[in-house]
Amino acid sequence: MKKDIFVNRVSNALENDRGAVFVGSGISFSSTEVDWFKLLEPLVNELDITLDNKSDDLPMIAQYIVNNYSGNRGPLVNEISKTFNRKFKLNKYHKYLATTKLSTIWTTNYDMLLEDAFYDFDTSVKVSDDSITRNRLEYDVEIIKMHGCISRSDWNEIVITQEDYDDFSINKPAISQRLSEDLINKSFLFIGYSYRDPNIRNIMINARRLSKKHTQQHYIILKKLKDSDSNITQDDVVRQELWCNDLKRLGISTLFIDEYSELEELLREISQKSRGKTVYVTGSHKESNMNARKLGTKLAKHKDITLLSGQSSGIGSEVVAAFTEECIKSKEDIINRMKIFPNPYSADEKYSDDITLIPDLKKCRTKMLNSTQVVVVFSGGIGTEAEIDVAIKQNCNIIPVITCKEDRENPAIKKILNYSDNMKNIEIKDATYYNKIVDEDGVVTMEEIYICISKIMN
Repeated sequence: MKKDIFVNRVSNALENDRGAVFVGSGISFSSTEVDWFKLLEPLVNELDITLDNKSDDLPMIAQYIVNNYSGNRGPLVNEISKTFNRKFKLNKYHKYLATTKLSTIWTTNYDMLLEDAFYDFDTSVKVSDDSITRNRLEYDVEIIKMHGCISRSDWNEIVITQEDYDDFSINKPAISQRLSEDLINKSFLFIGYSYRDPNIRNIMINARRLSKKHTQQHYIILKKLKDSDSNITQDDVVRQELWCNDLKRLGISTLFIDEYSELEELLREISQKSRGKTVYVTGSHKESNMNARKLGTKLAKHKDITLLSGQSSGIGSEVVAAFTEECIKSKEDIINRMKIFPNPYSADEKYSDDITLIPDLKKCRTKMLNSTQVVVVFSGGIGTEAEIDVAIKQNCNIIPVITCKEDRENPAIKKILNYSDNMKNIEIKDATYYNKIVDEDGVVTMEEIYICISKIMN
């Protein structure tokens, strides 16, 4: 499958709340650096066997360890607890997950990294059958830790041994039922799982049995094995291909990547495109601008675009007014074309210059910019700069508007021009626009801004 088709399918499912993400240990690895075979090695030494990370089945090895302690899980779970029950630094994968439009994340990880990643949002974390059945109505994101949590679960609730896997649907019927329901109704993206990972097979076999084989199309991203890689043989390459072909039987299509850096880029794109064709325009809260009105009219003529309103005065209100007028003229339902996010700071003009309110403004803008794919920025003041900070954190595409030489001296515009990751993305998507904004004498028209928006969203 081509990458662009893959990204569009996954993003579309997430945008329409028909998708979910399933996170494996590979997503945490660059933060925790936990090698499961090394973690288990001290306990395995007592078994007088040598671990083989190519052929050994970790749940079965864990079962051998528990059997060796006469059924006592304590030594095994204690080793896991010592490893994971501490603070880890978030990585870029977590950043892109936290800025993706999704309502449900499933994971087999025991660590707390997903909870940390979604710190800015109201999350409902579910680690047991009891928490699944106690349904909360109001939350932004639901995190379901189907194998338990090292900080929240009792030791006997941690799924780690072969017996735990075998009896999963018996011991955790509510989680099993919920998983089968989600697999029937949503397309899953599996990330952080490797070739031969037992979790994938166990999850899908149980789910297919419960759902009577009626699941959605699901996706997995895997690094393609090459016999030129160290410790990889031609036999490994063939076995991976056979394994992935068998995943098709379970309803999972594979996208192969050559390097792990490609996963980061894929998640960044999915994060942005999962928000749909959404645009937010910001700038000075004090000055009106005819160019802003022209842009608002142009955006309204693109029938797939949804305009986000942050209830701002100045540039923002000019764009919203022109957009609304054009929609009314075209007899379109404005409710389907615009989303309004409350802004308590618009109640009084003096708030826009109150630097003490900036932290609160950023918090207020987080949810809106998490729903925005493209942010268009005219010259503005400290409020506009604050919105740019949030847009950067929320992985938005940010387009600077330079219509005269003075715009280049504006601190808000300077901030965007100095944000290299965003500028590289503009260069890739629309080289003509990029060349104009990096040319010290370059200025752009509203038509060119509109074209740049369209190229980014396609």
